[in-house]
Amino acid sequence: MKTMRPLGRLLILAALVILAFSVSEAWGEEGRPPLQFRSEAAAAGEFITLNNLAELPPDLAQKYGQALIWSAPPPGQFFTLTREFLSYRLTQMGLGGLLQDANLPPAIQVRQNGIVLNSEEIAAAYRTYIQQQNPWPASELRVQVLPMEEQVLLPDNQFKLEVLPPKGQERFLGEVILEMAVLKDGRLLKKFKVNGKVTLEQTVVCASRPLGTQTVIGPKDIHLSRRDVTNLSQRDIFTAEKQVIGHTLSRSMGPQEILTDRHLDHKPIIKRGEEVTVVLDQDGMEISTKGITREDGYLGRQVRVRNTKSKKEFQAEVVDAKTVKVTL
Repeated sequence: MKTMRPLGRLLILAALVILAFSVSEAWGEEGRPPLQFRSEAAAAGEFITLNNLAELPPDLAQKYGQALIWSAPPPGQFFTLTREFLSYRLTQMGLGGLLQDANLPPAIQVRQNGIVLNSEEIAAAYRTYIQQQNPWPASELRVQVLPMEEQVLLPDNQFKLEVLPPKGQERFLGEVILEMAVLKDGRLLKKFKVNGKVTLEQTVVCASRPLGTQTVIGPKDIHLSRRDVTNLSQRDIFTAEKQVIGHTLSRSMGPQEILTDRHLDHKPIIKRGEEVTVVLDQDGMEISTKGITREDGYLGRQVRVRNTKSKKEFQAEVVDAKTVKVTL
C-alpha cells in the first residue's frame, strides 16, 4: 500500500479543522450549558417553534428560535410532543446537535395561547359591508355567510377587522367573495377570504292565474308578492299593479310567475295622426275635448297631442286606444 504524501495529509487535516469549526459555530462553543427543554409549553399562532419548547441562549434563539417544529393545537387544546418525535424532528431539520446533553423530558405538553376570530364577528362585518355597497334597503337584502373551511387564529383580542374593497366589482348580489384583513396597531396580521350569497327580495307584480298570449291584463289577473329578484334587472320588474293593468301580454304566463317587461306587448295602441278624446282632470273635475296624436302612443306612457281647436301641443298620458289624460 502506498503511503500518503505529506501534502495530502495536510489537506485532509485542514478539512477536518474546517468541519470542526463549522460544527462549533452551529452549536456553540464548548462548555455551553446543555439546553433546558420545558415539560409544558405555550404556542401563540399557527405553529410550535423551538423558542416555545426550550430556553435558548440569545445567540441560539436568534439563529434557530423560529424553527417550525409542528402545527400548533387549536386554542384551548393540547398537543403532546414525545422525546422520540422531537429527536427525529430536530435531526430532520439539521438541528440534532442541539440535543447533545440536553435536558429533554419524555414528553412536552403544548397548549395554544391564541384566540379564534369569532365567526359571528366575521359575518357581521360581511353583512355590514354588503348593505353599505348596495342601493337597496337592508330589509330587502338576504345575506348568507358561508362557514369558513379553516379557523382564523390570532395572538390576542387586540385587533381591528376590515373588509378590503374588491377591485372592479360593482354588483354585490349573488355569489360574493370578500377579502378581510386583521390589523393590529396598523400592522397587517392576516388576510382571508369569506364566501357568501346575497339575494334581493322585493314586492313585485305576479300572475294570479294562467294567462294566455294577447291577454289584456286586469286587476284580477295579477297580485303583489315578495319574491327573489336577484337575477332580474330593475328595469324589467313592476312594483305596482297600476303599472301593468290594461297592457297586453306578448307571451303566456303561469300562476305566481313574476311579470316582467318582456311579457308585455309593446306595440303602440294609438297611431300617429289618430283622433283621441282628451280628458282634462283638475282636482277631480273632468272635462273632455278632442285632439290629434303627433306620435305613436303606448299604454301608460306620455304622448304628444295637438288640440284640434287651439292647435296647441301638449303631453298627455295614454289611458286606452281612444283616450288620453292630462292632470292639471
